[in-house]
Amino acid sequence: MKKDQQKLFLIILCFVAFMFIYYNLLLLPLRKKIVEVKKNISEESARLNKARILKEQLPLLKQETEMLRLQIEQLKQKLPTTPNIPELIKIIGKEAEYYNVKISNLTPKEINSSPKEFNEIPFSINFMTNYHNLAQFLASIAQGRRIFAAQNLQLNYSQTTQTDLNLSGTCILIAYTLK
Repeated sequence: MKKDQQKLFLIILCFVAFMFIYYNLLLLPLRKKIVEVKKNISEESARLNKARILKEQLPLLKQETEMLRLQIEQLKQKLPTTPNIPELIKIIGKEAEYYNVKISNLTPKEINSSPKEFNEIPFSINFMTNYHNLAQFLASIAQGRRIFAAQNLQLNYSQTTQTDLNLSGTCILIAYTLK
């Protein structure tokens, strides 16, 4: 090889070596940082979009939370945590009086706490009324401000001409409380 060719080859070799070093030591780390920064920007943009969506939903979530709080309060009235026997007797008595159900005997029985989430407070009732008044009484008790259920309903029909109280019977009304 001639001297000119050797110089040209050496210049080209130095240029390639310079480009290789420039790319590996300067551009490659810079590009890696650019990729990391772009990735961080996209992640933060996604978080910002989520935050904006949550911010827009915040009034709706507050309103929903308030509605749920009111529902919880209403449910606590229907299913309290303490068995207030006098209040339960008062509810049964008022409803019976309103629907013309004559209660001859109202006996609270032992509280049953065998279900897992609630206690059952049974009341044995002897009554006299007519069929429609009994149905209205039981429906009103079941749909009232406390949760009640009727069990073991036994009816005796007796034809009377003096009053319209021709139906007598017994049943067990059960009130519920949370544990």
